[in-house]
Amino acid sequence: MGFWRQMMMTGMAAMALAAPLRAVWAAPSLPPETQCAEEAGKNERLYGIPSRLLNSISVVESGRYDRDYKATLAWPWTVTSQGEGKYFPTKGEAIAEVRRLQGKGVKSIDVGCMQINLMYHPTAFSSLDEAFEPVANVGYAARFLKGLFGATDNWVTAASYYHSQTPHLAAAYRERLMKVWEGAGSTQMASLARPQLQPIKPGKGPGLVPSSPRVEEQRQAWRDQQAAYRGEARQIAEAYRQARLSEYQMRRARMVEVRRARGLSPDGY
Repeated sequence: MGFWRQMMMTGMAAMALAAPLRAVWAAPSLPPETQCAEEAGKNERLYGIPSRLLNSISVVESGRYDRDYKATLAWPWTVTSQGEGKYFPTKGEAIAEVRRLQGKGVKSIDVGCMQINLMYHPTAFSSLDEAFEPVANVGYAARFLKGLFGATDNWVTAASYYHSQTPHLAAAYRERLMKVWEGAGSTQMASLARPQLQPIKPGKGPGLVPSSPRVEEQRQAWRDQQAAYRGEARQIAEAYRQARLSEYQMRRARMVEVRRARGLSPDGY
């Protein structure tokens, strides 16, 4: 967790955040574990971000495993500081933790679905209450990512720089993100209602059972959707790998031309 450290706010990235949107939100109708994914999907469509890329970033930043969905989902009330991430059951408790840390003099604190650092982005939100609202938190991250894309003209590079522009940190983050993105179907759960569970009757054994006969249909629909998402994400990842390979080959060809023009061996010997 934690990101946007050592970030240089330049070019289109700076323009994208010049006038941050002050979100107006309504009472959420979705459970907390689906709110980040819901807002990520909305912002992907709004800003033309590749499908599930923003959501995958949120999973890398604040994801935790949900036993009901059997998937890792971004959690809106996540707080990370000094390398330690904590998931809180309510927004109020998350806010209280940030205030506790600030009271101890801690300044570098990552918050919310997208783990926005309050020290490096001091004007992102008007209050901590807003910072932990998925509408505002994800919206800010989307504008920031869109700005990075404007500066790099490459979505994967922009997503890597979302974490850091230090090469080795960006590369490590990119590898982790690509693995999540390739399996993004397992995190795109906002379109499905969470199964309502009730205790089973005595004598039926331990555990929980679904209360609705449609639960199995929902789960099968999710599995089908997950498979489709994986296929699309693999195609995107393969296109990215091919683009990188082509870029390497062009650089290699230019290097060979330069070495030959200087009378040197093209292989460097």
